[in-house]
Amino acid sequence: MEFRSSPGERGRAAEVVVSAPDGATRATVALSGERVTVGRLPEANDIALQPDPELLVTRAAHFTFEREGALWFVVDGGSVNGTFLRRGGELQRIGERTPLHDGDVICVLASISETDQRRYFELAFQASADSQATRAVPGAAPSAEAPECLSYDTDEARLVLVHGGERHEIQIRAQAHRLVRYMVERNDAAGGTPALCTHDELMHAVWADEPMHSRVELARLVWELRKKLEPFGAEHLIENERRRGYRMRTCPPARD
Repeated sequence: MEFRSSPGERGRAAEVVVSAPDGATRATVALSGERVTVGRLPEANDIALQPDPELLVTRAAHFTFEREGALWFVVDGGSVNGTFLRRGGELQRIGERTPLHDGDVICVLASISETDQRRYFELAFQASADSQATRAVPGAAPSAEAPECLSYDTDEARLVLVHGGERHEIQIRAQAHRLVRYMVERNDAAGGTPALCTHDELMHAVWADEPMHSRVELARLVWELRKKLEPFGAEHLIENERRRGYRMRTCPPARD
């Protein structure tokens, strides 16, 4: 991937954290000017998404970031394969000029397997200090005003919601403990970034090789967990990526 940005913009401008389809973070890019283009070719775009061997990304301006005052918008450039926005756990195709919120993730299709498994380039949006941001970018430290994440103590099997400067223990059943433990381990392995856990991975983590379990049961388990978080307005910490799996926003690993 190649990017054009001015080092002087860092620290005061809105930014995007660019990740490859395998989840690896490639760069943090400051958004400057009134318009930032994103596409396949580095010579034709401010942010180039590469490699793209299946040619799923439009050559020039697959989509653009557009600024209006302190706010940023995402605009699809009429791409064949679409531009997607992940917000509040749902992945939806962008149909019109859409205002961005702090923590939104713009997704561009990068590959399709023979079993129709889809992988995406991801650009996580972090608003500037003077915008109307309310939430932290995935993988970044929560803001001092309203930290919001899930913490799991594997030794004591305790799930804690960190919300608004307070800690709330969440009571869950045994299967949910196995689900949460696996997702936390995946995030830790990814450096704290919310990792995509597929349906099959989660079913194996919860039920191992027990027969007769289905994705409906898995969805029910996730629904129960979200209901536990709902009174705190924190159900979005567990995100659904349609037909693929789930992500969980966990607290950054403790530093020595």
